[in-house]
Amino acid sequence: MAKEVFKIEWDGLDEFIEQLQKISDQTDNIILEEYSKFGLLAEEGAKALVHHDEGTLEDSINFDQAVKNGDEIIVRGGTNVEYALRRHEEPGIGEGTANKPSWRGYAPGQKYLENAVRAIEEDYDIMNIRILERILSDKL
Repeated sequence: MAKEVFKIEWDGLDEFIEQLQKISDQTDNIILEEYSKFGLLAEEGAKALVHHDEGTLEDSINFDQAVKNGDEIIVRGGTNVEYALRRHEEPGIGEGTANKPSWRGYAPGQKYLENAVRAIEEDYDIMNIRILERILSDKL
């Protein structure tokens, strides 16, 4: 009895794998771009809500571009000013802070970074929807 051997060949498999990699790279680029923009919005909010005396703390706040680290997308931000945490927790505000306008319904002063993040929660959801739409529109 003769053995039957099945052989399946996929023409274009290498090209298909290459296309999948390009899609993955394009997806990563879209996500990194959108998360970087989101980081700038968080920076804007933190600067708008931070205490203001001479502006040193406000000027020191910055957020980096988004980076991919394994399966994670990371946007780092904040300040390196030593008294930033103390100012974040202190309830009192000075005249410079009192004269700053509110930002998205939050008053400048205590919990400035937490409030900036709270103020942009809806933007996070909107951004993720926009990412999906961009990815899908690029693929259709």
